[in-house]
Amino acid sequence: MLCAGLPPRIYESLKTLCCLANAVGPVQAHEVAAAAGLPPAQTAKILQLMTWAGFIESRRGTKGGFWLVTPAEHIRVTDVADFFTHRAQGNLRQERDPLLKALEAATARCQKEFAHITVADLAKVSGCEPTAPNRVRKTVSTLQSRKPTPVKHAVQKRSGR
Repeated sequence: MLCAGLPPRIYESLKTLCCLANAVGPVQAHEVAAAAGLPPAQTAKILQLMTWAGFIESRRGTKGGFWLVTPAEHIRVTDVADFFTHRAQGNLRQERDPLLKALEAATARCQKEFAHITVADLAKVSGCEPTAPNRVRKTVSTLQSRKPTPVKHAVQKRSGR
């Protein structure tokens, strides 16, 4: 991982985790995609990877969605980056590549800095706010503000009495 720029998959994963960190309750995949400004198909892949990594969990259904397993304050940028780099390193030869050694040495300072940054820190400045909780609150408040129709009155209207 280089300081100048994060690989797209790591950036998108961090953006997705920030959206979930700012959410109150489960958020559906399409809502995460909209809030993060990512394509829905790409977001689905990222959510699946983050589930495999153990950062998030999900539940199916209309009341389901995705949420963080661990508080955002405990997920470091390096945790997310390590998930991807360790997966990639499994594909490398057993011998240490001199280029990889040089890159590790060059990025060691950045790695130390990233170890101090959490998803919660990024979520504060990410601008990623899923809309799901607000939509639910509006629906509930609208339903609560309606006055119940007396049952007798409703039956009489339907039957024409």
